[in-house]
Amino acid sequence: MVRSFARAAVVAAVLAAALAAPSGGPRAETMEDVRERGLLRCGVSSSGAGLAAVDDNGNWRGFFVDMCRALAAAVAGKADRVEFVETNSENRFAILRNGEVDVVMEGTTWTLQRDATFGIDFPAVYLFDGQGFIAHRAQGIARLSDLPPGASVCVIEQTTTLRNLEDWMARTGLRFRLKPVRSTEGALSAFFNHHCDLYTSDRIGLHAQRLLKAPEREDYVILPEAISKEPLGPMVRPDERRWFDVVRWVFLATVLAEEKGITTANAARLKEEAQDPEVRRFLGATAGVGWGLGLDDGWAFRVVTQVGNYGEIFDRHLGAASPLGIDRGMNGLWMNGGLHYAPPLGG
Repeated sequence: MVRSFARAAVVAAVLAAALAAPSGGPRAETMEDVRERGLLRCGVSSSGAGLAAVDDNGNWRGFFVDMCRALAAAVAGKADRVEFVETNSENRFAILRNGEVDVVMEGTTWTLQRDATFGIDFPAVYLFDGQGFIAHRAQGIARLSDLPPGASVCVIEQTTTLRNLEDWMARTGLRFRLKPVRSTEGALSAFFNHHCDLYTSDRIGLHAQRLLKAPEREDYVILPEAISKEPLGPMVRPDERRWFDVVRWVFLATVLAEEKGITTANAARLKEEAQDPEVRRFLGATAGVGWGLGLDDGWAFRVVTQVGNYGEIFDRHLGAASPLGIDRGMNGLWMNGGLHYAPPLGG
């Protein structure tokens, strides 16, 4: 009962923040704003190598970054027409609601509470993940059950990560000492400096943060357990159905391109030679793919040729062609046992 009141208080605080947002924030048509300025304002957080991080030249790189670039290619005409605005776990919802960004592309979990009460919408799921744990290899543990009673866990405040951990402990009877920290940077610093035995977050993010932040990558082990479902997706404001559809279908275009075998390298040739009517329509060789979204018929062609299909994006940043080498697993296509599935274009 106490936890229920605490959660209700959090929801009330979020709603109060939404009502306190400046009235001069978002305009009625985000897509028209993007076109007028010729630039997409995309919120990303420093999630780690492979997801979103700034390279040595000061450029954002990663899976979430390429999702921003794909949207810019479709709407603004070129993938490089993006202004990246850094967000974090504390401000990501407010920045979107206030109109400081057009979309947020980072590792936010789609939940009923957020969907229904936070003043945001989730158009799609671009990464399927689960919450896991990273431990110090010197502890000699291989699974959560190897940990001694009272082991400590660093976890970020005001996240589904903390709630999932509390629910999991209640469900299993296992007890950890929780050390809530306000930010990702703070939690990682505490973990790497041995102020806690474990750090918990989404498993893909754990791989990324170990590669980017760990003093020595091999000194840390990611445990095999996943204690939750974490559908991660882009976030938009809830008052614009057309923008919602555009963001959703730009992502789905990357999936459909992979399903159809359309790649960065062969898209131009297939546009001229393909016999499959859906491929021809998708690539703009025949009319119709842009009309319902308020886009031109070349938008999907630009997404694939300038950024890539879903498999290319995943492999480049997270999978076989990346330092992380994460298996596609749930993020494979449906015909390969994964969960990603693009609806047909129809007609």
